[in-house]
Amino acid sequence: MSYSLSFTKSILVVIFIADKIRQEQYEFLSTADISKYLSIPKPTLVKILQNLNTANIIETKEGKRGGIRLMKDPAKITVFDILEAMERGKPLFQTSFNILAEGKRPNNAQKAIRNVLNNAEKQLKNELTKKTIAEILVEMNG
Repeated sequence: MSYSLSFTKSILVVIFIADKIRQEQYEFLSTADISKYLSIPKPTLVKILQNLNTANIIETKEGKRGGIRLMKDPAKITVFDILEAMERGKPLFQTSFNILAEGKRPNNAQKAIRNVLNNAEKQLKNELTKKTIAEILVEMNG
């Protein structure tokens, strides 16, 4: 498997920000608070926030009243959006085999493996498009 742990942590970051703002506790959250409460080292968090910012999922504001907040309604952010922000099209499975065996059977085996793994990844991504951050927030309170 190739998706990074940062992908999973980035989902937690988005949920944490959405939940705190939904509860009207903050307008913007500080990186220090996010790092502390989610136990994410600051360098890792900075990388996560940069990717989420580039994908227009969050916005940042500098200064005393600055911090991080969502740019979109949680109902319009899917888990797939976060995946794309973090992994940028990187495949889940590595399908370069570099085997020495040649011929019809080895080639067909590689093709069959590629097909099953690519189909599995497509199904995973399809499922991730169905789940929004707003839905996860509802599930948290259930």
